[in-house]
Amino acid sequence: MPIIAYQSLNSNSSSEHGISASNSQYFTRMTHEHMAQNSAPWNLVLPTAPDISPDIPVQGPAELRSTASSGYMDKGQHSNDSFSSMVANKVRQIYQNLIRAFGGADLLVCGELDSSHSDWTSLHSNAGQLIHTSSPAKACNCFSVHSTKDAANKFLGEGDGWLAIACYNIIVVFVHVPNSIAKDENSLMSYYQKINSVVIQAGLGPIDVVMGDTNQPTNDFTARVLSRALGIKFSDAHPGDSINPFDSHQRSFEGTNSTATKKYDVAVFNTTSLKLAEVVYLSQSTPVSGGGRYTAAVTDHMGIGLRIEK
Repeated sequence: MPIIAYQSLNSNSSSEHGISASNSQYFTRMTHEHMAQNSAPWNLVLPTAPDISPDIPVQGPAELRSTASSGYMDKGQHSNDSFSSMVANKVRQIYQNLIRAFGGADLLVCGELDSSHSDWTSLHSNAGQLIHTSSPAKACNCFSVHSTKDAANKFLGEGDGWLAIACYNIIVVFVHVPNSIAKDENSLMSYYQKINSVVIQAGLGPIDVVMGDTNQPTNDFTARVLSRALGIKFSDAHPGDSINPFDSHQRSFEGTNSTATKKYDVAVFNTTSLKLAEVVYLSQSTPVSGGGRYTAAVTDHMGIGLRIEK
C-alpha cells in the first residue's frame, strides 16, 4: 500500500536552477499575503528532528501557530540559506504529517525543484535520498524524486511537464501541465495518451495515478479528460470543493492556489486498477522562528499525500 507525496515549489523560468529561482517568488508572496489576512492561530506544526532520517516518527503534540505578518515573504526578506532552511522544514513536516495520516511515506516528489543543483544539496538529508531528477531548461519545469526506500521505486519516463514513476508497481505520473494546453480538452487528451503509451511500453500497464499541478479550469476537468483519453474511468481522490488541510485547525479553503480559489493540485486515480485512493492536503505553510513562533508560505501550491492500493 504505497504512500506518496507531491509538493511543488513556486519557481521562475530561469535556466539557473538554484535557490534564487524559488526564493520568495510572486505567487508565494501572494499566498502569504492571503493567509496573513487572518491572524487567528490555525497551522499545526509537528515536532521534527533534523539529525535523523525524515521518515522516522517524532513523538509529541502539534503546536498551533499563526501566519507571520504581512510582508514577511517579500523579496529580499530572506537569504537563499534562510529560504533553503524553510523548504527543509517544509519537507520534514510533510513526512511527519503523512506518518500521522497514513503511517509513513514511500516517495516524495517535488515539482519546480532541481535537487541535483549544488544549492539544494542540503535538502537531501531532509527530503530523503535523491533518486532521480528531471532538469529541463527552466527551473519551473523540473521534478525531483526523493525517497528513503528507493528499491521500491522505478523511473519510467519523463517529458514536457511530466515524470512517471512505478512505486511498488503502481504507475504514478507527476505533472506540471503546460499552461498552453491545460484548458484545451483535445490537446490535453493527446498529452495524456502520449504519456500513457510511454508507461505501457515499460511493461507495467496503463496509468494508475496522475498527481500534481494540473492548472485545470474546473475541479472535475482532469478526471474527465483522462477518462476520455484512455477509455478508463478516472476519479479525483478528493472530489469535494472544500479543502481542509491535514496540517490546519478549523481552516478550510476553496482551492489549492495562492488565493484559495482554484483546485489546481490534485490526485486523480484509475478506478479500474486501484481499490483504494485516500488523500490528504497539506498547506503551503512552513514553520519559521525568530521574533515569535509563526508559519509562512514557502510556495503557492498545497501539498498532496496519497495512500493507494491495487
